[in-house]
Amino acid sequence: MFSSDEFLDAFSKDKRYFIPLPFLWKVTIDGVTAEAINQSVSKANEKWLATDIPNNYVKHNNILVAQECTLPNELYTLGATTINNAGAFLPGYTVNERANFRDRELAINFLETGKDIEHEFFRPWLIAIAIDGLIGSKLKAQITVNQYAQNGEFRKGFKFVDAFPTASEGYTLKYSVDSQFLVKTVSFSYRNYEKIT
Repeated sequence: MFSSDEFLDAFSKDKRYFIPLPFLWKVTIDGVTAEAINQSVSKANEKWLATDIPNNYVKHNNILVAQECTLPNELYTLGATTINNAGAFLPGYTVNERANFRDRELAINFLETGKDIEHEFFRPWLIAIAIDGLIGSKLKAQITVNQYAQNGEFRKGFKFVDAFPTASEGYTLKYSVDSQFLVKTVSFSYRNYEKIT
């Protein structure tokens, strides 16, 4: 018989039962530079220049201000196939198509610190794409998200190839006693993504 003490003990000592902590996600963004962003932005005489890069916020491969990552879902659309004179039989179903990558976004919540990475990098990056588009690869990046167990060991990760921001969420600035830390959500699309084992 398996006692409750043995069961709980397994979670703390046996690696097979380690439960990953949800906040132990590490994010890296590689491939896009502030120079590339500013080159595109300057064409439209915009003042939204990138003055910082995510690597300046990195310690041990972790963007220190990334608070939460929402990984994309996987879904497909169904169609009904009807058969003439089928009587009481239910119609069959077919899978029409999987959702495209644009509908499967990666969302990252950035916690605002003394330096505002959302305004100093991600917003200019969005504007640069609106000006120059995605024909070249200079405005695309590789985003890697890794998860770790509570003992600090790597558990799993995902690599997003040719990623680019599609939206930067608006927010309300206010002063009140119960004000929360300011969190800004940036959504990304990508060409493909794969699991890192």
